[in-house]
Amino acid sequence: MIKAALVLEGGALRGMYTSGVLDTFLKNNMEFECVAGVSAGALNAMSYISKQPGRSARINLEYCDDPRYIGRKAFIKNKGIIGYDYLFGDISENKVPFDYKAFENTNQRFVIVTTNCEKAETEYLERGNCNDLFKAAQASSSMPLASAMVEINNSFYLDGAVTTSIPVKWALEQGYEKVVVVLTRDKTYRKPMTSNKMKKLYKLAYHKYPKLIEKLNTMPERYNKLQEEIIDLEKEGKIFIIRPEKEVTVSRLEKDKEKLENLYKEGIAEAEKNLDALKEYLEIS
Repeated sequence: MIKAALVLEGGALRGMYTSGVLDTFLKNNMEFECVAGVSAGALNAMSYISKQPGRSARINLEYCDDPRYIGRKAFIKNKGIIGYDYLFGDISENKVPFDYKAFENTNQRFVIVTTNCEKAETEYLERGNCNDLFKAAQASSSMPLASAMVEINNSFYLDGAVTTSIPVKWALEQGYEKVVVVLTRDKTYRKPMTSNKMKKLYKLAYHKYPKLIEKLNTMPERYNKLQEEIIDLEKEGKIFIIRPEKEVTVSRLEKDKEKLENLYKEGIAEAEKNLDALKEYLEIS
């Protein structure tokens, strides 16, 4: 077990890059003491923790164009664009089976980053404070406007990225001296500011949650500032980052399977290229 925290950014189907990185870690028996995932990062983390290389990538490649997983049928059943009932139901139980036993018996700490809608604050859900990690992963990856809020213990949650897109500071504050971060955007990417049209949509959809609206409106500024801070931490040698080298053109709900597969292969290639430097940073052989 590597005494370090592994932090995984979200990005919906851009998480195919993360799948490639994690599968490379599994291939090289790299098991991190703590795994903290946001949105798609949390979903990817589940197959990493259950030690099932290729599983997350296979699901997205085989079912990205299935409307029960992403699309109209998913929206009808789940009130959101992602069919979590299908993902955690038929897919995980029959089509691309999830190893529940391995997941439950792990010694790894698995932390799922969510946003409490009423408080508009980040909540870190894990064993000990959450009895349903699958529901927590659903909450973490429930995109604003595109997904319904998820109720857990009488509170409502959405995408963790609304309040904390990349929990690097959290990992350092938890006392982890080594933090490995997997991003799904290249080093130059910055989010555009929230448009007036989007602000109106947020206000219409979440008028009962004024604090949440404020967080949604300021997501780009906070994300871009965090990117600069992460670059500084990387330069100081406090964290190790694996990120795409070039601009990622895969959309959040990408249907082009060739583009998805190429992004997955890019994740594998980047992880393999950085493996020696990563081991040196982690002080492992």
